[in-house]
Amino acid sequence: MPPDTPDWFHEIDHTGDIGIQVTAPTLPQLFERAALGMFRLLTDLDSVHTSESTQIAVDGRDLEALMVRWLSELNYRHTVDNVLYGTFEVDSIHETEDERVLSATVRGEAIDPDRHTVYTEIKAITFHGLDVHETDGGWAVQVIFDM
Repeated sequence: MPPDTPDWFHEIDHTGDIGIQVTAPTLPQLFERAALGMFRLLTDLDSVHTSESTQIAVDGRDLEALMVRWLSELNYRHTVDNVLYGTFEVDSIHETEDERVLSATVRGEAIDPDRHTVYTEIKAITFHGLDVHETDGGWAVQVIFDM
């Protein structure tokens, strides 16, 4: 792993796929860092200018479903809109009667082949091995990506 890898991020090998383990002191930060971790797998984040801002809202029945919907939405926009994101700010995570709702602001830019290298393609964010849980010092998640 590169020397600039933050201590809250760990890449894990998984049969034919790849995964990440992320920790954070708060639940919103966990979702932000999971998104950062996913985009670390996709590109060199230092090359991404965060000049364009987009609002995103997703929902899920529980934290695991919310994590999959969040990362899937970001991956969908990356793939379909041909963009890379470099910063993520979760504005809120709140519960309604039957689901959790996440609202966030993400910043990035259109992919510029002269400046950006996209290392890989993520086909899907899976529920396999997914684990979102509270720890003594905050929160942790493990996510496996279908490559």
